[in-house]
Amino acid sequence: MPKTFLYASASSENGATSSGGDRPKGSASDHRDKVRILVVGRPTAVNRVILEMSHVGFSDSIEWSKLIPTDRQQESMRVLTRYVFADS
Repeated sequence: MPKTFLYASASSENGATSSGGDRPKGSASDHRDKVRILVVGRPTAVNRVILEMSHVGFSDSIEWSKLIPTDRQQESMRVLTRYVFADS
C-alpha cells in the first residue's frame, strides 16, 4: 500500500470532521485531503473488481461502502474514501 494513504474508519469520517466537512480534525488534518474512489457497474462486476483490488493489496473489501443502486437498471456502485497527504 502506498505510504501516502491514511486509513480512516467510517466513524472517524463522520464523527471527527471539521466544520468544513472535508478534512478530519487534528494536527495532521492540515495536510490531508479526502478522496473518493467509485466503482460503477453490475453488482457482480463491482464486487469482483473490489475483490481483485483486495488481492493486490490496494484496499480491503470491508473498507468499501455497501452496494448503492444507481438510476440505471442493473447498475450499482461502491465507494471507498481515503485521506491522502496534500502536495502543499
